[in-house]
Amino acid sequence: MLLTILVLVADTSRGAIDTPDADPRAPVSVRAESSNRWREGSYEVWHLRGNCEVRQADLSARADEAVLWIDRGEPFSGEPDHVIAYFEGSVSVERLRDGNRHIATGRQADSMVAEHWLARFNTFVGVQAQMPLAGVAPRVPPPAYQRGVEARQSEMRGLTSPRYNVRQAQFEALPPATQATTRGPRRLTVTPRSSAPVQAKTYNVPERNEQIAVIDQGVRMMIEGVEEAGFGGTGKVDVEADRVVIWAGGMENLDLLGQQSQNGDRPLEVYMEGNIVFRQGDRVIYAERMYYDAANDAGTILNAEILTPVQEYSGLLRLKADVVQQLNEQNFLAYGAAVTSSRLGVPRYWFQGQNVSFQDVQTPVTDFFSGQPLIDPVTGEQAVNHQMLATSRNNFVYVAGLPVFYWPVLATDLKKPSYYINQVGVRNDSIFGTQALLDLDAYQLLGISNRPTGTDWELSLDYFSNRGPAVGTNYSWNRDDIFGIPGPAFGFFDFWGIHDTGLDTLGADRLALVPSTTQRGRILGRHRQDLPGGLQFTGQLGLISDNNFLEQYFEREWDELKDQTTDVLLRQSIDNWSWNILAEMRPNDFFTQTEWLPRADHFILGQSLLADRLSWYGHSHVGYARLRTAVPPTDPVDAAKFLPMAWEVNSEGIRVGTRQELDLPIEVGPAKVVPYVLGDATHWGEDLTGTSVTRLLGQIGVRSRLPMWRADREVQSTLLNLNGLAHKVVFSSDFFYADADQDLSRFPLYDPLDDNSTEFFRRKYPFDDFAGMPIPLRFDERYYALRSGMQSWVTAPSAEIADDLLVSRMGVHQRWQTKRGLPGQQHIVDWIVLDLEGSFFQNADRDNFGEEVGLLNYDFRWHVGDRLTMLSDGFFDVFSQGLKTVSVGGILTQPEYGSLYLGFRSLEGPIASNILSGAVNYRMSEKWIATAGTAVDFASTGNIGQSIAFTRVGESALLRVGFNADVLRRNVGVVFSIEPRFLPVTGLGNVGGVFIPPAGAEGLE
Repeated sequence: MLLTILVLVADTSRGAIDTPDADPRAPVSVRAESSNRWREGSYEVWHLRGNCEVRQADLSARADEAVLWIDRGEPFSGEPDHVIAYFEGSVSVERLRDGNRHIATGRQADSMVAEHWLARFNTFVGVQAQMPLAGVAPRVPPPAYQRGVEARQSEMRGLTSPRYNVRQAQFEALPPATQATTRGPRRLTVTPRSSAPVQAKTYNVPERNEQIAVIDQGVRMMIEGVEEAGFGGTGKVDVEADRVVIWAGGMENLDLLGQQSQNGDRPLEVYMEGNIVFRQGDRVIYAERMYYDAANDAGTILNAEILTPVQEYSGLLRLKADVVQQLNEQNFLAYGAAVTSSRLGVPRYWFQGQNVSFQDVQTPVTDFFSGQPLIDPVTGEQAVNHQMLATSRNNFVYVAGLPVFYWPVLATDLKKPSYYINQVGVRNDSIFGTQALLDLDAYQLLGISNRPTGTDWELSLDYFSNRGPAVGTNYSWNRDDIFGIPGPAFGFFDFWGIHDTGLDTLGADRLALVPSTTQRGRILGRHRQDLPGGLQFTGQLGLISDNNFLEQYFEREWDELKDQTTDVLLRQSIDNWSWNILAEMRPNDFFTQTEWLPRADHFILGQSLLADRLSWYGHSHVGYARLRTAVPPTDPVDAAKFLPMAWEVNSEGIRVGTRQELDLPIEVGPAKVVPYVLGDATHWGEDLTGTSVTRLLGQIGVRSRLPMWRADREVQSTLLNLNGLAHKVVFSSDFFYADADQDLSRFPLYDPLDDNSTEFFRRKYPFDDFAGMPIPLRFDERYYALRSGMQSWVTAPSAEIADDLLVSRMGVHQRWQTKRGLPGQQHIVDWIVLDLEGSFFQNADRDNFGEEVGLLNYDFRWHVGDRLTMLSDGFFDVFSQGLKTVSVGGILTQPEYGSLYLGFRSLEGPIASNILSGAVNYRMSEKWIATAGTAVDFASTGNIGQSIAFTRVGESALLRVGFNADVLRRNVGVVFSIEPRFLPVTGLGNVGGVFIPPAGAEGLE
């Protein structure tokens, strides 16, 4: 089919085409090599030069030069932006059209060339400039601007200028492979809303080929075939109302007693009033009056309430507005709008905007493998995904009916249905003073609606009365690609900084430390991506302002989480072998760390040799290492207790080595016996004295494993919840002899054994427990790792740990198992678990400080029932002052109601303590949660600290009030925090391992 439009042609063969039929729901995109912009009355004027292009949907125009007059519609007025475009110089216009939407090769192109072209574009979603725009008006208008004005004036004079003639023109179209498809039939079904039959008055309007029906009693209508309109919809609209007027075109007879068919190109309009329920997909609209145009999937709703689901949120989003205008199935304008997830008539938390524009794009969900549609188990209809984009102005966040936050503009993806505020907290304690903590959604604050998929961006604004103001940001991602590179990628970038004018309080004798700087903070970033071919890339960035910052402000990260390093790692794993390349730097000089410039490793594990008679394990590595030790603290209190450990010496040089093991597995009856031989050769460019050294290690040994079990179905106990009992035992042993030609004490630890927080404690250890003398070797972490047999691991984390050793390790691992559950649904569970291990040192004076037995340990767990578990573990080194620790405790849980833990740990050695600790998490009622914890040392420390908090489960937010006392830091504090329930709760509402659901997720609370 040839597309015919008006063309203006001048004497010089300049042409002009008016009003292209482009889709106003698409943006107008503009690009050029250079541009300028100025205002002219109500218009913005853009002058474009060089490779100019204007594109809207499938229509594009290119020229050497162009002038655009843009009249932007009033926000939320429902009026589009109007663009008048004048092109000149090698003008080419092209429109793509679908020959067959299901066949890629069916895409056709209509085209036209001319010397100039005048056109109009309309768009509801804005004009996008994909180039910089200078904002200075020219002193003399460019000639192209003058010619564009003349073309516009000729158009307004009815094309009567002698300079322009009118002629009919056509796109030069390629012959279509197939004719474009038309809309399929639409089906209308009307049924009564109650038991009374449908009674309607019908009218025929022949001059308009239209039928009208008026129904003044409750009715339900089903309109099917909406997807043929091309909006990607769900194909069906379900409406209920008390009174209805229907206008239908192209029907010979509007019979409301059965299903009616209508061509999808014909109009179908419905006016409804009285208790309206409008369902489209899994979106529900409640209203008093409503107009709906089925042909264009548009309408207007008065006193509307819309309930619609949102991805990544288990509840429904609720929109109430005075007027809602539906432009089509996906685009809405709301006036006097309020948004919440609450189902109460007057919610406790809501977002309100003067006018809101949002787009709801619904995509049918299909099975990834079969391509078949997936059915929502709740509605029985095809499941759909939603992408909801919202823009609003003059926005308030209300809590308990009071406005608590204002922002002029909001643009957001409603996948995250919290508005601006993610969390609010108020605290007070002796260290930081009064604290105001505010976490905001940065995407919403900056008006970024099309946030990249799988990303979140949060901004933190905090204030500490005793320390100073603070600001931070956290950007996280979890995507299927990054920067166009395919492969699952996840990570985060976190910055937090404070202008700190206070003193650090870190416990014990560290109560008033002076920070080395007042500008304190950290930058932490981590990224990991799985790449094609089994490759994996990992990058980390860790910058910290000073040595005590993490311990003061991020204590959990300091005590429990991985060290914050700066490195990049590329790894590939294929079957049972892998290689990696590591480059690592040390930006924080107050930590001891090895820089690798770079390092390469290769692993092969369990490779079969000689027809499975032998198994081969190997690890080879090479790299240039630079070990840099921590500089002493600047505070005199910390500096007075800073003693470098025996292995901490600045060293550098190449390190290259290989460790190989051959196993000979043998079946000896029910036992598996594995004789093995291990060898290691490693070279260091520098040892502790700065001398290069090569170490050779040889080790021979035998491992064994003997499993045994017995089952007795006759063991039955209602009291102990036993239904049969199976006892499974595995006896294990490892005997080996190792000989090395260099002593362990000669090497610095290029591969550290402990994290930064433990190393910091070890530097203080000599002053607190050994009168300022170096730590005895029996408490040195290197010799504990050696006695534990680390050198017999091919993949050992530290190449330096190896020396002469003769040891026999034995263990017994036991499980008593039973069946629990309803009849027919029983499953096997561990009833009792008991593991015992110990080592025997044949050369006790050399290897275990004079004691033949050591490293004794046990681990005991008794799952009395599904809710009660008793725990105990212990460790014993029997030489003088060796570590001896025993713990015993119990955990009682009842999901959705709470949990209770009570435990006692006794520790003897250089440090002695006897600590009783307990924690309770209890949901007292549907609205209140109590949490409490305590720890007391019956040795010299005494009381350690207590905490208690109460959380109120509000209809739209969780409010927590808490009290805590940290005796060691002499700190007493009060906490008050608010977390909106628009998002799945992550902290305040976790009870018995079950999260409190978001507001409205389970309907009316």
